[in-house]
Amino acid sequence: MTHPDRLFSEYLSASEAAGAPPDPQPFLDRAAPEHRRALARRIDEHLMAAPRRAWDPVAFEAALGSPVMRDIVTSVRGASGLWPAVLPRLRNAARLRRQEVVTRLAAELGVPDREEKVRTYYHQMEHGLLEDEGVSDTVLEKLAGILGSSLNALREAGRALGDAAAPEPTSGGPLYARTAIHDLSYAASPGTEPPPSVDDGWDEVDELFTGRRP
Repeated sequence: MTHPDRLFSEYLSASEAAGAPPDPQPFLDRAAPEHRRALARRIDEHLMAAPRRAWDPVAFEAALGSPVMRDIVTSVRGASGLWPAVLPRLRNAARLRRQEVVTRLAAELGVPDREEKVRTYYHQMEHGLLEDEGVSDTVLEKLAGILGSSLNALREAGRALGDAAAPEPTSGGPLYARTAIHDLSYAASPGTEPPPSVDDGWDEVDELFTGRRP
């Protein structure tokens, strides 16, 4: 792993060479896990102190409705860390629609007959409605295999906001480093989202996704 001071210097050099802030994620990925939060905060502080661009109200209004901005807001307000940004990004990279992920996940978990319940819980994960601590390693391991990730990476993404997610933020945090640009052809059609609750009787699917027993 590269020392965080060197990574920060490389980030500043890349920013100066490009004339605009580069994507911080590659720099964060090269830092040791215990240094990533401090490096992200340092980059964040640099960006906060950097000279502001000229105000463009039209561009700002357009950005508010973008998929990236919606994912950031969902992640900040939700209970699932950065899953609302990370899971769609992985799906898009794997060229999988949400329903395809759900069908394969239900089969991998050995509950193909309860695909609808799996679909509802996965919906909650992508929308920041499901507490990450309750989601079992079994679910994350199977999901990681489908999406081309790893159990540890998904677990870390679910916890990534940690204590920083508490009150309403007053300024941007290191979320910009992990947002995703969606391929809308792989998004669900409007109006097809399942309800964010499961009320058809407890079974092992509930335990797998919530960690609770009846």
